[in-house]
Amino acid sequence: MSTALGGLRVVELGTEIAAPYCTKLLTDLGADVCKIELPAGDPLRFWGPFRDDALHHGGLFDYLNAGKRGLTIDLGTPSGQAQAHELLGQADLLVEDLPAGSADRFDWGLDRESLQQINRDLVVVRVSDYGQDGPRREQPSTSLTLQAASGWVNTREFGRAPVQAGGRIPEYIAGSYAALAALTALRIADAERGRVVEADVSAFESLLSTLPYPMLLADRLKSMGLPTNSKAAPMLGIVRAADGWIGINCLTGQHWLDVCAMMGLDEFGEHQLAIMLGGPERDEFFAKAQPWLDSMPVADLVELSQAMRIPAAPINDGASILDCPQYRDRDFFVESGPDAARFRRPGAPFRLSKTPVSAPRPAPLLGAVDNARWESRAERDAPHIGDVANPFAGLKVFDLSTFWAGAYLTCYLGAFGADVVKVESIQRPDGHRYSGSLLRGSDDWYEIGPLWQGTNLNKRDITLDLGTDAGRELALRLAADADVVIENFSPRVVEQFGLDYDSLAKSNPSVVMVRMPGFGLHGPWRDYVGWALNIEQLSGMSAVTGFPDGPPCNLQGPADPIAGVHATVALLAALEHRRRTGEGQLIEVAQVEVGAAVTAEPVIEYSMTKRVREREGNRHRQYAQGVYRAHGEDDWVAVSVRGDTDWVAMTEVIGRPELRDDPRFVTAYARLQHHDEFDEVIAEYAATRSAEEFADALLGHGVPAQRLMTPDRMYDVDQLAARGFYEDLNHRIAGRQRFPGWPFRITPGPSHHHRCPSPTLGQHNDEVLGALGLAADQVAKLRDDQIIGERLLNA
Repeated sequence: MSTALGGLRVVELGTEIAAPYCTKLLTDLGADVCKIELPAGDPLRFWGPFRDDALHHGGLFDYLNAGKRGLTIDLGTPSGQAQAHELLGQADLLVEDLPAGSADRFDWGLDRESLQQINRDLVVVRVSDYGQDGPRREQPSTSLTLQAASGWVNTREFGRAPVQAGGRIPEYIAGSYAALAALTALRIADAERGRVVEADVSAFESLLSTLPYPMLLADRLKSMGLPTNSKAAPMLGIVRAADGWIGINCLTGQHWLDVCAMMGLDEFGEHQLAIMLGGPERDEFFAKAQPWLDSMPVADLVELSQAMRIPAAPINDGASILDCPQYRDRDFFVESGPDAARFRRPGAPFRLSKTPVSAPRPAPLLGAVDNARWESRAERDAPHIGDVANPFAGLKVFDLSTFWAGAYLTCYLGAFGADVVKVESIQRPDGHRYSGSLLRGSDDWYEIGPLWQGTNLNKRDITLDLGTDAGRELALRLAADADVVIENFSPRVVEQFGLDYDSLAKSNPSVVMVRMPGFGLHGPWRDYVGWALNIEQLSGMSAVTGFPDGPPCNLQGPADPIAGVHATVALLAALEHRRRTGEGQLIEVAQVEVGAAVTAEPVIEYSMTKRVREREGNRHRQYAQGVYRAHGEDDWVAVSVRGDTDWVAMTEVIGRPELRDDPRFVTAYARLQHHDEFDEVIAEYAATRSAEEFADALLGHGVPAQRLMTPDRMYDVDQLAARGFYEDLNHRIAGRQRFPGWPFRITPGPSHHHRCPSPTLGQHNDEVLGALGLAADQVAKLRDDQIIGERLLNA
């Protein structure tokens, strides 16, 4: 069977989730991955979940490492280093997650200069918490403190402390960006022969990159004299029904009016904003709404809401997701593990029509020696790019996307050289133009929404009314000349316009089309409406987030860019296959499947143990940690005490040396058993200091701690300034603004994150249609007939 990345040789020296998830995605796409482990093994082997001794390691390890070859060696010995170097000499790619500044990198001969001597054509992806340079590169951190630093820990339940995302989801996000960096760097390496190409991936920046541009929104609010850190909650959000939790998510004002009508509460139709902000109307609304919700089971509520085109979804956990009709009909969850210990886990997060993902093979055993050698071979095929600053130069992308997920993909391609032509219409522009557009203070209000601008950099924009024969004909002509076509509408939308893959491939057989429907191209729920919150709720992301005694909580944002990154990884692999074979194909990326792929542990645990683990709030299973209110208004600090050394340092910082040997806290196990008392001690001290002061004191003693980031401070981070994360662009209407970039640096490679600001509606109509061969009078007639235009109708 042909694979997209067949022949790609990858060495992984990674532990836990981020680096192994990067190489898992490459394995899914056909790469030959050899995982190097030290004799002690990847700690994730011992994390679980476990069922019995037949598996020899935890189910999560098996999920992330299935299909890889294994090599267990001691890199501290000359013979171990020689084995690793021999393997690297024949590899295309090394993925490693050694801490930034680690002496092991130099001692083991894995620094740039040593690798240049071993294999001058090697690509190296280095994954670390903050990146390989900058003032925070060696700062102690945990997943909780990284989330706090990046703005991921926030108030998700009214009246409760801010809470982290559960399920170790952030670690998968860093891994998916690492896979994206790897495939981009491989393109650069084809043009930069004889020089090691390095990609430096920051987990901190990866988390920032998935946020819905809060720093842009805060900057806009500040300029208008408005509060910058308001805590509005989507409505209805996650609520309890008769037999479980359901998410009913109003994306538009019309959705809210429809929800009120559905519940017989029309009198609240004018109070959406007040209820979202938690005013007194909120309690009044739910006092009347909850009895109605209590009267209906989740399945009936979902069906009724969807019949009214209201985005609604059940809150799936590790058990219920296996019975969800959409996942079940699509055979998404697959069997894994040895015959004596089979369990179910997520399948691949993408489906490629010509290079399908193979069934999972066993994960390597600790102590494996394998035949971990590759034969010498000729150099890779001739380079297919010529400019390391623009690795996607020459790629023609026809962008039919809307909102965030698809637009994020095309924004990335455009940033590094692709020619992206985005299609909207003056009748129905991209709905993202309306998101966060704030006060409509001018006729151009729809051009300057922060969410729209952030996801549509680096593109040209045309308008076509696809409801007309002329509009569809022009779209087909543009698609016939494209290398890539992207869309993320509900499946029926592009199909009714004749812009589905089968139709396009008739005139352009080499086209690679990426379709990114929320629920997938087939299955009983394929035509359901939904957006990011539905993806979180259906895929299990919400069920693992929140406090044990509270409701499941939304993550509020990252599902779209996470799907966009995974789709880009699949696309770059398909383009490599096309380069070798000339063959195009269809890529399907169902956003609910991406969400489940990065929330794998709950379903694996239930499959193995028939247990659904309760939500963990801000706690960790192996050490004590939490989020504590500091002195000041809405100021919070996140703290992790990983071991006894951290605890001793903590007692020094808080001035409580008598607690060092307190039997309640003297060991990690004791601190977990007495976590409530641990929290009381830390909270008492935190309340007397500012979050920044407390965090700095702990960091100075080597203890992971961070003040919780808020949108108004995201532009003022020393690490981001040092690494050039933000880039200033001048928009002809909105003026000069700072946009976040991508969470990795490739050397040699692009020196800038973006090429140009977002286009205005139809800005490039004449340019694009003229290049298609239309004369000026033909373009003018299209404008007169309102098939194209540059102003929104009925704005």
